[in-house]
Amino acid sequence: MHADAPPHSSSREPLTGGPRRWFLFAVLMSAVAASSGITVIYTMLVTLYRVFPGSAATGWTVTAYWLGAAAFAAICGRLGDLLGYRRVLLIVLAIAAVGGVVAACAPGIAVLIAGCAMQSIASGITPLSMGLVRENLPDRQIPLAVGLIGAAGMVSAGLIYICAGVVIDHYSWQGGFWFKVALCVATILAVRFCVPQSRRGSARRIDFVRGLAFAPALCAILFAVQQIHAWGLRDPRIAGLLAGGLVVLWLWAKHQRDAANPLINIRLLKQRQVILANVCMMCVAIGAMQLGQVFSLLLQQPAWTHAGFGLSATVAGLLMFIINIVAMIASPWSGRIAARSEARRAALIGMTMLVFVWALLIVLHRSLLLFVPGAMLCSFGLAFAHTAVYNLIIEATPAEQTGEATGLLYVFFSCFFAVGAQAVFTLLQGASVSDGGVSFPAAQSYETVFGFVAGSALAGLVVAYALPRHRVSDNRPRVLEGSGLSGEASTR
Repeated sequence: MHADAPPHSSSREPLTGGPRRWFLFAVLMSAVAASSGITVIYTMLVTLYRVFPGSAATGWTVTAYWLGAAAFAAICGRLGDLLGYRRVLLIVLAIAAVGGVVAACAPGIAVLIAGCAMQSIASGITPLSMGLVRENLPDRQIPLAVGLIGAAGMVSAGLIYICAGVVIDHYSWQGGFWFKVALCVATILAVRFCVPQSRRGSARRIDFVRGLAFAPALCAILFAVQQIHAWGLRDPRIAGLLAGGLVVLWLWAKHQRDAANPLINIRLLKQRQVILANVCMMCVAIGAMQLGQVFSLLLQQPAWTHAGFGLSATVAGLLMFIINIVAMIASPWSGRIAARSEARRAALIGMTMLVFVWALLIVLHRSLLLFVPGAMLCSFGLAFAHTAVYNLIIEATPAEQTGEATGLLYVFFSCFFAVGAQAVFTLLQGASVSDGGVSFPAAQSYETVFGFVAGSALAGLVVAYALPRHRVSDNRPRVLEGSGLSGEASTR
């Protein structure tokens, strides 16, 4: 943190105790749960392959979500800094709920993809929740708050796997989206009545039009990456989208760098720790973060393929909950190491675990009894590393830029998650087995994916070693203990 940046930027008296503090915890945990719209989509992927047979666009339900998330996270985080976190959070939840309705009522795959894209605005819930925590709680209570909220993020994703699986199995695939709508509406009511009004910054003299230019530029680049497999690398449309997106992105970055009041302060990326932390996030997003997509598909894929376990959506959802629940241990543990020592050490531990466990899955995936413990270790390492990366960012970021800095990090996460999702999708199509016109990945395709994820984690481990070391000091502001939501410390 910069020397002139106060650790707590709100002029409001912090909530030091009493029921209001616990209400805030509960509401923010609910908000983070409501942001897990992608979990519903993962749960119904196998069902969608059956509902829309032969449609190459089915994978775009995931891709569209992450394309939108790449833009919305930074925008919502920055707007929260300017207009108040509570107000923007309510708007985000409302739009996500409408997106759920659109997806549930979709008459075809195109409208379904549009509904999924609308739900992607929920990616802004993460930076907004961080801002509310730092705005309403004293520094000494922030690690506990973010620990609870962060662990709730992955645990709630596991619960949504179960609930959505039950609804899909016993009602219809649309029921998964109606479940998401109900969760958003309940959270809106909770935020409206239980979360204090947020302070507002000054949005004057900010050029919103040019400031938002990064969104279409990113979407053009990511769309080109997604279409390489379908159009071919030599297709002139690929070159045109990439060139156009990169030019617009360069012009945007130049404008934001020189602007006195930028919408997105990219000058933060000049700091060595910030840029290396973002590279670590890229490595995690492109590989280990594909856990939900890969594991959910593997568990539900028919047993006749000799690759999947043939489980129902309900049973697969229960196992995904078990796999995700280890975050309740990993997230606070990683935050505690970052607080007592440094976030760099936590990042090294998490990345090392990801390298070895994903490599072991090449053998462990052949038996369900071996696969589930291995998958739990993958989830543990992911939560550990994800927490550390966010703490690395906050160590070098002023408190009043919480939404902006973490939102920018989420942009890197979303962009490379979208790229990783397409890479994994392509690798899974490398070798396939089919029956009755329905194709599924072969066992060797899954082994290729496990090796790819282990390799991306190895790259992240190398980057983590290059991070600057910090001397532990008793008067060093504390980082946040949680599943990679936020943290605070000073860079020495």
